[in-house]
Amino acid sequence: MTQLSSSNWKVFCFLILFIASHNSNCAADPLITFPITINDIKIRVEIAKTPEARAQGLMERQFLAHDRGMVFIFPKEKTISMWMKNTPIDLTVVFANEEGRVINIEHMTRNTLKSYSSSAPAKFALEVSKHSPLTDSVKTGDLILGLEGIPTATH
Repeated sequence: MTQLSSSNWKVFCFLILFIASHNSNCAADPLITFPITINDIKIRVEIAKTPEARAQGLMERQFLAHDRGMVFIFPKEKTISMWMKNTPIDLTVVFANEEGRVINIEHMTRNTLKSYSSSAPAKFALEVSKHSPLTDSVKTGDLILGLEGIPTATH
């Protein structure tokens, strides 16, 4: 086995770091996500279960992948209202009851103060990119699978 010289070793390390930093498959997702499914479409969602996380939501996010989203979990069913303040990407919100049945769907425009509300008491609000495959396929009455495996809300 040949021994690498100091300068060759540095070049080798640089190349490995360069390749890893420019390959999206090597980059770890720093957020804890959970799998959910609607109509055989699988996505991974971040969880907003605390008042602070629900207030922050997806504000200031510049990008949301088509197979990602955020589930807002509330302690009990109630009329939920969402807005798009400081949110520079268009989103679709799916409101669901505590069984995970879709109540209604709203398409939300970026950076607006307009309120988008559930049409009945809801426990979950799922936000996905306007370009997500879910946007065109989800409908009232559909069941969101996987919600039973996510953490519960805190007040």
